[in-house]
Amino acid sequence: EINEEIISDAVIALNYYNVEAQRKEKKDEDDTIQLIISTEGGSVPDMFALYDSVRLATKTIDVSTFGVGRVMSAGILLLASGTKGKRKVGKNCRLMLHSVRGGHFGSIKELETDIREVRWYQNQLLKSLEEETNLSAKQLKSLFRKKTDTYFDAEQAIEWGIADEIV
Repeated sequence: EINEEIISDAVIALNYYNVEAQRKEKKDEDDTIQLIISTEGGSVPDMFALYDSVRLATKTIDVSTFGVGRVMSAGILLLASGTKGKRKVGKNCRLMLHSVRGGHFGSIKELETDIREVRWYQNQLLKSLEEETNLSAKQLKSLFRKKTDTYFDAEQAIEWGIADEIV
């Protein structure tokens, strides 16, 4: 599950290796971090914490992402965030994409604030997926308007530009 505890450990490790790679005078083949992803999803803010860390790291080192088992919800952007050409997906991996979801309660004013926050995250997810994949904003909005989960396989992940290679 993508949550604060798991993601904070991953962010710390990713940033450590990024700093170490920056200290070297030249890049070598060992400067690739492999991020293995198998998740049903989880927290959107925590997903963005790791996503931003991967984006920062890829300025210095390669980040190879490998989706296995299931890559769903928040895991989709993380799989797509790896260095282009180094994003892999297992032949039998099952993937799922949907719009940002929220579950809130409270006063009307609190709910209105929460709705604005969910919309902000939805827009950030849309922009990030558009940047990392072959999907246009129009295609993504169409998928999100379905108001249901969109399941797909490794071949579709390649076609959509979420991954580069099936293994």
